[in-house]
Amino acid sequence: MVVETKPEAPVAEAERRPDLEQLRGGEPLPSLQADRHSEGDPAVETPVEARQGFLGRPVLMVLIGGLVLAMIAWLAVEMSVY
Repeated sequence: MVVETKPEAPVAEAERRPDLEQLRGGEPLPSLQADRHSEGDPAVETPVEARQGFLGRPVLMVLIGGLVLAMIAWLAVEMSVY
C-alpha cells in the first residue's frame, strides 16, 4: 500500500465552484400530479410498486399491542393514586 505524502496543488476558488449561471437555468420541473389512467389504458406496475403496506409486522398487531400497553399504564396509575 502506497500513501502519497506530497500536498495537492492549490486550486483557485473560481475553479472549485460550479458556474452559477448554469445552476440558475434549466428546464422547469413537471407538475407533481398523479398520472391519469383510463379503463382502456390501465397503469402497469410491478408487484413492489403496487404493494400498499410494509412486509414487517402487521399494523393491526402493533396497534393492539400499543392499546394493551396503554391500558396497563392506565391501570398502574389508577392503582397508585387510590
